[in-house]
Amino acid sequence: MFSEDVKINGVILNMEILNEEDVSIVETKRILDERKKERDLVYEQKICLEYLERVPKLTQKQAEDLAVELSKIPVMKPRYVNLVLNMLPDREEEVEALFSKERTNLKKEEVKQIAEIVSKAKR
Repeated sequence: MFSEDVKINGVILNMEILNEEDVSIVETKRILDERKKERDLVYEQKICLEYLERVPKLTQKQAEDLAVELSKIPVMKPRYVNLVLNMLPDREEEVEALFSKERTNLKKEEVKQIAEIVSKAKR
């Protein structure tokens, strides 16, 4: 945990971050939609939600199904599953490029499997 000073409408608030986790674009949109119903979103949240509304990729159900399929691959940690869900690489070259900066070395078969799963989900 750490705290962060945030300035909103000229008022400095000290906000404590309780936890962090990687989430997919679909999950982020769902969270922001829920918060929008509860209260007004701050500027950054509004911009993020506007972007997410313009870039529809998968439905919540499609994203969940894809996450389940990707999770069956042993090397796919939740962070990597979300990375794939956000970018949807459906070619082996795209998968390799996506994972090039990660601390994991995917085998050729895993790269091929990820590309095939994503390609099938995008249809």
